[in-house]
Amino acid sequence: MPETASGLRRWDRLYIFLAATYLAEGFSGVAYEPISYLLKNDLHLSAGQSATFVWWMTFPFLIKPLFGFLSDLIPVGRLRRKPQIMIAAGAAAAAWVALARMRHYDYGLVLSLLILVNVGMCSSDVVCEAVMVEQGQKDKATGAYQAVKVGALYAALVATGIGGGWLYVHVPLRFIFGLTALFPLMIFTSAAFSRERDFRARGAARLAILKPFFKDRRFWVLGVVLFLWSFYPFLGTAQFYYQNDVLKFGPVFIGFLTTLSGVLGVAAAAFYARVAGRVWSTRSLVKGAVLFGCPLSLLFAFYVGPASAIAVTVIWGLAGVFFRLSLMDLAAQVCPPYAEATAFAIFMAAFDLAEAGSNAVGGKLYDWLRVEFAWSSHPAYAAVLGLCAIGACCTLSCWWLLPYLDSDAAAA
Repeated sequence: MPETASGLRRWDRLYIFLAATYLAEGFSGVAYEPISYLLKNDLHLSAGQSATFVWWMTFPFLIKPLFGFLSDLIPVGRLRRKPQIMIAAGAAAAAWVALARMRHYDYGLVLSLLILVNVGMCSSDVVCEAVMVEQGQKDKATGAYQAVKVGALYAALVATGIGGGWLYVHVPLRFIFGLTALFPLMIFTSAAFSRERDFRARGAARLAILKPFFKDRRFWVLGVVLFLWSFYPFLGTAQFYYQNDVLKFGPVFIGFLTTLSGVLGVAAAAFYARVAGRVWSTRSLVKGAVLFGCPLSLLFAFYVGPASAIAVTVIWGLAGVFFRLSLMDLAAQVCPPYAEATAFAIFMAAFDLAEAGSNAVGGKLYDWLRVEFAWSSHPAYAAVLGLCAIGACCTLSCWWLLPYLDSDAAAA
């Protein structure tokens, strides 16, 4: 492969662009734990109310296909990717700055600004994913590029996990929000220095590519598998309230668990990049994701104290990330050319819809089940068991759908 004028080969430049972009996106997570405390302590929301807030806050991720459609269909000038990333990242940075300037937190205004943050981050994420899928298919390296993305996001967790908890304890929220505004600006800068070729295909031609894709049964089956595999109502708001109120974990220890997840996620992504398509096919790994996902889901039944929390985090952090990558890899492989942003965004929206939906359902069920199990000596733990059972059943139900993903669609 010839080198560019800068001395870097094309895929080296792409690795750097993806790593820089997703590290910056991951570093934005330094504000997420403080936001959880803002909802709980400043706005005085219950677990169910916080879950509803998070649902609306993350709603932009549920309409990812719209951002992908706009990127595929409507170029800015003759470019489909670079300008969109810069505009989106700039909007997210502006919203964080507005949050940093607030002195009193109002439910509606905080929610509106966080929705704007996620509109910007979601838009830039969709466009970056389109670049990743497009080049991954050309280079037959979808798994490696997906591993770079996930590895960068989890590498950021190493700092933001314990960092978010430490910052919440030691500095005002407005400082944390101001700091977080720097990370979308990193994405803006990374995009500004990237290169993109002119794209001259007509919008109608690109739109026509999607029609047979939507008619393919495998498209719908894969979307359902992605949704069910990711639907786990204990993770998220319910887990945070259980950690905080029942297990009495402090902000720093909760942050440590997040940091530990980051270290393990990086390790899992690096391992996946080495074995995907070499040792095991993507289809075999997807089967493994479903087969082992059910017992992995039940591990949280042992989440009863600091030691068990660390043990479960280690196992889930390695296996969960590894198997999630297999599903993302398969989704990247089946996207049609010239409509990568729209197609991959639809698949990722299935992940996001499952996570947002299970978070909202989990928060409300956690409140409801604790009341229903009030007769028990440990009503909160009984609620956790119920949520774990729901997650395990959703994962197991994917097994009967796998035969509909034929080998042509899933071959690695």
